[in-house]
Amino acid sequence: MISYSFHLSTEKHALTTCRKVSGASKHNLRKYESEEYDRTQIAILRGGDTNILDDVKEIYHQEFDEVIAKHNAGKRKDRQIDDYIQYVSDNAKNDVAAEVIMQIGDKEFWADKTDEQKRACVELLEEQLTRLEELVPDFKVASAVVHLDESSPHIHLVGVPVASGYKRGPEKQAAKTKVFTQEALIMIQEQMHRFAQSQMEQHPEIFDNEELKKIEKGRNSDYSKEYYIRQKAEQAHALDEVNKEKKEVIDSLEQVHEELQEDTQKVVEEYVKAKTDSTMKKDFLQFVTQEEPKSELAKLATKVWRTFRSWWDKNKKPEVEKTARESVLKKLKRHKQEATEQPVNDKNVDRKKAQYR
Repeated sequence: MISYSFHLSTEKHALTTCRKVSGASKHNLRKYESEEYDRTQIAILRGGDTNILDDVKEIYHQEFDEVIAKHNAGKRKDRQIDDYIQYVSDNAKNDVAAEVIMQIGDKEFWADKTDEQKRACVELLEEQLTRLEELVPDFKVASAVVHLDESSPHIHLVGVPVASGYKRGPEKQAAKTKVFTQEALIMIQEQMHRFAQSQMEQHPEIFDNEELKKIEKGRNSDYSKEYYIRQKAEQAHALDEVNKEKKEVIDSLEQVHEELQEDTQKVVEEYVKAKTDSTMKKDFLQFVTQEEPKSELAKLATKVWRTFRSWWDKNKKPEVEKTARESVLKKLKRHKQEATEQPVNDKNVDRKKAQYR
């Protein structure tokens, strides 16, 4: 007997935010380098091949744009919802999307099967997708990807559970817990298990008259030990990705820190040099302008300064004084002209006249 897996991702694996949907996209569409996975061995049955978040956003537009517009009508700006998917992502009440993983058979069953038999399973998984949509029409599937590069063929579905009839907030909302209730999951599991059994009976060339294990009581989803192993491997890879991103951030911060240290040292050195030069010039000016220099060096420097000052007063001072005087007179003339041309407020003039009557 072989196992059948129908798993709705919950808790740590739940797609609660837009960021988590993008994370699932990297795994489902094989958007990272890994020796364990092969991008050529996946089959995309629904959605694009770039980012599943874009496919989910398209579902949001189709399902909620009109509802959100109606909800916003007549409300204050601070009570309107600008971007519903971001609103859900920021709100811990609902999940942005839900992921379902379906699989017939485990690692042991598929170990001796040919690649052709595994590829034939793509059609069976697509039929399961169609059957699931018939059972749960409120689960709007945005992406469906079959993986053939792991030990067992399986399908990842990412979609938006949609529920209506809300009295508070928008009339229609993303609502995983309302669509996938405990009772609904039991019904879905039973129906999908029965459907998988019928598929196996129709394809003896793959399943060789095998039967499915019975559904265990008290479980709202049926999954094999292999599923847990795969989930743990995915968690480990996700942690590696997070650690890689953190290392890149740390390296970037260290680089910024080094640059700031260099810039700070440069600013300090420039300030010290400027302060030193300024103090030196001030001391030199005091040194050469002494009334009664005592040392020979001071007498020589004072003589040079007095000679220079005499030359400067005779040859440069008149020109500098003339330029400065013309400049300040020009500015005064411009300000006077602007004050004269400024329009007069008739009401102010009348009010002042009335004060003297």
